[in-house]
Amino acid sequence: MSILFSNKSVETGSRLATINLLIVSVLIIFCVNILNAKSHTAVNRTLIFLLIMLTLKCIDNKTIRNILAVVVLIPVAVDVSLQLYAWKNFNSAFSYGFAMSALHTTPEEASSMLGLYWRDCLVFMALSTLFIYTANSGLYPIKWSLRRWPVVILSLTLFGFFAQAYLHQIRRSNVESLTQRFIQVTPVSTAKVFMQGIDDISIVANIGSNIPNYKLNLSLTGIENYVLIIGESERTANMSIYGYQRNTTPELIKQQQQKKLLIFTHAISPAPVTIMAVPLAITADSVNARDSRNYGDNIINIANKAGYETYWFSRQGKGGAHNNIITGIAMNATKSKWVDQGNDEELLPLLDEALSKPGKKFIILHLYGSHEPACQRFPANNTVFSGGSEADDCYDNSVRYTDTLMGKVFRTLENTRSSVMYFSDHGLIRDPHRAVVYSHGNVNPPKEALHVPVFIWYSHPDNTEDKMIGTYNTVWSTDDINTLTELWLGIHRQGTPVKTVYSWLSGYDKTVSIIDTTGKLYEWSNIH
Repeated sequence: MSILFSNKSVETGSRLATINLLIVSVLIIFCVNILNAKSHTAVNRTLIFLLIMLTLKCIDNKTIRNILAVVVLIPVAVDVSLQLYAWKNFNSAFSYGFAMSALHTTPEEASSMLGLYWRDCLVFMALSTLFIYTANSGLYPIKWSLRRWPVVILSLTLFGFFAQAYLHQIRRSNVESLTQRFIQVTPVSTAKVFMQGIDDISIVANIGSNIPNYKLNLSLTGIENYVLIIGESERTANMSIYGYQRNTTPELIKQQQQKKLLIFTHAISPAPVTIMAVPLAITADSVNARDSRNYGDNIINIANKAGYETYWFSRQGKGGAHNNIITGIAMNATKSKWVDQGNDEELLPLLDEALSKPGKKFIILHLYGSHEPACQRFPANNTVFSGGSEADDCYDNSVRYTDTLMGKVFRTLENTRSSVMYFSDHGLIRDPHRAVVYSHGNVNPPKEALHVPVFIWYSHPDNTEDKMIGTYNTVWSTDDINTLTELWLGIHRQGTPVKTVYSWLSGYDKTVSIIDTTGKLYEWSNIH
């Protein structure tokens, strides 16, 4: 009797130890993920981890169980270790920047880093041991027919998350990778930023290696400094130069009165988000014939070939699915720099530095403009509008701030032989009933999310060849910014009819098409 009691005690103790190991492992996953992820995301990752553990425990064959444990649980241990490393050393999530640093690290640098962060290596080894040991610890005796349920539930759960990601892709946005969206909810979520980094490296290399063999002719334009300003999320509906009641664009109106502007009154963005709209605008890619191989044929590469010194200065992000194509184009400039602090005015010293260099220059300033949240896009001392709704006041102040920036650029260039072209990548929807009043159009965008400001400014119009001043009222797509830019720079491709800005715009006649974030095509005339 005492032997039987002793055996039962040992068995009970073994079960408790097994349960405790499982609880500890699950708590580690949850606690580490809740540091930076939303609560429901941390729960999802923890649930998948628990089901993986239970599935492994139900495998009788020790060899198969351990092979699968190594294949599945070591990546989980890596994920947890990387998250702890970023949180402990930098008080942040393990992000894109960390992944890119790792992907660009040489073997010598990696060896030095491992020596410096040896404690994090010990954490990884301890977690790997704990997870694999937990997978091998005992189970309650259960019927063989019931042992299939953990893997069934795991499969259904993973399928559910994948289906959710797929439905998001087809209903809302396919800008991001489906696989990355799915990986985000699993206990190996840090793999997402490594996948994005690898994609970005490939895209940048592709753009840099697929430069066309341009054969060009150049015409005299009377201009030495060309400045292209790419705006962000600016709506014509909130600009006084387009008829808005608030005085949001006094600088532009002043230049218009001085007859220095060509204003496009019906310019239409080809897409409602930056990562689609900007590449379509500045490369040979087009809405109706999309092909990533066209990204190499862009305004930077052709300006380089034409002998311009090229510059790209940006307040936008440098990496990730929402920036990578643009970054790949920008990095082919003679000089490129991303400014991640302050407001858009931080780009002006870089503009001054570029202008101080001799020769013909093509300078691009990529603004943060009026991107949501608009309240953060201008300094507090530049607040002009108040008394309306917070959303309208903030957005209008961001538009006014961009106009103020334009005025500073004009004054910098007014005594030089210069020209400025400006276009906004896309507009925004204004809906007071939404939590975010000014937001991107994404799916089935209305006209207000696509009608954008475009203008060309000349420091000395009377001394400039091939200029247009006044208003241009034809419905026109910023999908054709690349062609307009070439003619503006005086660049003509051999084998094609030589056209001027005036003759090309005068003969512009095409059906303007739009593509939304799911890839669906629309005609502008059918959009409301």
